[in-house]
Order: sequence, then C-alpha cells, then structure tokens
Amino acid sequence: MGMVGRLVAAVALLLLLAAIGGCGSDSSSSGEEQEEAFYPWVKGPSREFLVPDGDNLVQTFGREASKAEREQASRVITEWMKARAAKDWKKDCSYFSRKYIHSLVAEDATKVSGGKVATCPQALAYFGPQASGDYKNTLAGPIDSLRVRESQAYAQYHGRDGKDWIVPMEKEGGKWWVSTAAPIDRNK
Repeated sequence: MGMVGRLVAAVALLLLLAAIGGCGSDSSSSGEEQEEAFYPWVKGPSREFLVPDGDNLVQTFGREASKAEREQASRVITEWMKARAAKDWKKDCSYFSRKYIHSLVAEDATKVSGGKVATCPQALAYFGPQASGDYKNTLAGPIDSLRVRESQAYAQYHGRDGKDWIVPMEKEGGKWWVSTAAPIDRNK
C-alpha cells in the first residue's frame, strides 16, 4: 500500500473511531443508558469507581476478586490502617508483602540513609510522612472492590473523608498483603 493508500486508510479509521466514540452520547439518553455503554465489561463493585474521561486503569485491571478474597484483603487493610494511624511501625510492617518490605528497606531506606536503616520499622520512622502519608485512617468499613491479576491487586474503597482510595496489594503464601506505605488518593 502506497503513502496515499495509507493516508486514506488512516483517515477512514479516524472517522470510524469518531463515529463509534459518538455513539451513546446523545443528550436525550438517560444516565443509566450512558452508564451501561461506559466500560460494559467491568462488572461488580468496581463500576462505582469508574470515572468518565478519567484514568480507569485500576478499575479495569484484571478481574473483580471473589467475596472471600475481598474479605481477606479488607481485614488486612483494616488492621494495617489502625497500625499506620497509631504509628506502630513494627505492626504496620507486619501487613506488608515481603517484596514491598525489600523494596522499602534494601532499595530505598538503606541507600538513602547511608546504611543506618536496616529494618522496615526503621524505614517507616526514617521516612515519616514522606512514606506513610498523613497517618489518617481513611477506611470507613470494608473495602468495596479488589481488582486482581495473578499475584497483584488493587483494593478500592470510599473513604470516611468522602474521597475514593486505592491500596496496592500482593499475594504471597495464598494471602493478600499491602504493598504501599500509604493509601493512594484516587481523586488526585
């Protein structure tokens, strides 16, 4: 195919994409009809977190976890939030995945501190709010969604502060563990 042929094909593709993108955007459509056209393959509680024209990578990541997986992850996050809010670094670290602890300590804290930091609790104390955020427990109840792909997951929940939050997790030994020092504000 020559240059002109490729250009015609590209323009035709753009027109087709524009036509498809315009489908369902009629202002006379009800909100329910528009919602159904918006990421129709996303099922379950993750739909609550979809943002029109926003970053929906977490919401569309993998699959929605089973109720049992979501409950197990929720118990871990609940206890982790309590330890983090109390600045109980030893207990805080007990909810982290081994992989995250290695990254926090060996790859970050030990290097930055010139070898003075050698444990997870020391790393959290050393970094303070730069790692653990504002120490607030934003969890109002159980998590609402857990998006899973292989040994990685993202917990999502509506916080007690009116914001939506995300907590990255990793599966080790058949259980979900936190893989961040602070929840991620979904609204930023």
